[in-house]
Amino acid sequence: MDKRLSFKEKRHVENLMRNSKENAPVLWPSWGGWVAFALGGFLIVFVCFLTATNLSVENIKSILLPGIFAGMVLLVGGYWLQYMSRKTQDDKALAGILKKVVG
Repeated sequence: MDKRLSFKEKRHVENLMRNSKENAPVLWPSWGGWVAFALGGFLIVFVCFLTATNLSVENIKSILLPGIFAGMVLLVGGYWLQYMSRKTQDDKALAGILKKVVG
């Protein structure tokens, strides 16, 4: 069985190692996603309670729907931040392993 890397595999390993060096500075703290989750959830609950105290069509259109939309954007943004943080950490770990193996 041939244990040498193909050209495509070598190029992928080199790109992975080069990108791990470029991603060295952390752009967002690891708890940033949790802050976005908390803010989004708080905003949705707050807007629901605010609208429930004075339920009218105008309040639903001007307070409830935009507030829920903004909360959902924060929730999706928090998920994206956590995903990118996890992906960056995994890529750095994989690049470290490949540097030791390929050497």
